[in-house]
Amino acid sequence: MSSDEQHMVPTSRRRGGLTATRSGHQEAERSFFCRICQRAERGMWVPAGWYLLERAPGGKSRHVRLGLYCSITCLVRAGEMLEAGAAEHAARMDLPTEEDRRRERARVTDIAQTLLAGGLTIRQAAESLNVETFTLKTWLKEAGIQISPAIPVATGSSEPSGGAGSGERHPVSVLNELTQQGRIEAVTWTVTSTGPSHAPAFTAAAATRLLATSTSVRGEGSGASKAAARSAAAAALLARLDVG
Repeated sequence: MSSDEQHMVPTSRRRGGLTATRSGHQEAERSFFCRICQRAERGMWVPAGWYLLERAPGGKSRHVRLGLYCSITCLVRAGEMLEAGAAEHAARMDLPTEEDRRRERARVTDIAQTLLAGGLTIRQAAESLNVETFTLKTWLKEAGIQISPAIPVATGSSEPSGGAGSGERHPVSVLNELTQQGRIEAVTWTVTSTGPSHAPAFTAAAATRLLATSTSVRGEGSGASKAAARSAAAAALLARLDVG
């Protein structure tokens, strides 16, 4: 190979890459084998259109080569086989599956929203649930749950306990306070879900009645979790209530 030709070869492939070498570092052809369909080709480099699957253990720079695949179909099949192998390993070792982790995550976010509605800070909620504060914030954000929505409590001429008349509350907490103040009836909730089990979408409806006028009011909202849907429905209901 001339110096000009060598210059055209990517640096990562000149030495120590995917090419085979003889003594004296002279490059030679090698075989490439697709682990799914058993297709084989020979050449200096990975054939055009083939895919190299690697993994970086622990996020480090050292990559572990998992295999070569000659098409997207074979690459997808390899991913399915890896997932099946991981599930089999988890079952054999009695480890939580990916579905178990998703359910636990949804459970934690639902409980966290209840704790936040009760007045706890995000840090206090995280400590109560035995998770990292940053992790809980991330989960709540991905579930579409606002941690500190700016929804003021309507207090009229009286201040709520704690003297925070202009404080911010979670929308569900605001509804609870309005119920305790005798302004609205206890809120009734309905929650439905659609979509696949691994990625459901939730829709919630919140309904109540203004005691001063006997007017029925209803609000709806949706979210990636039951808690997020209830929060959106509560906010929609508050927007329709005339409790000033």
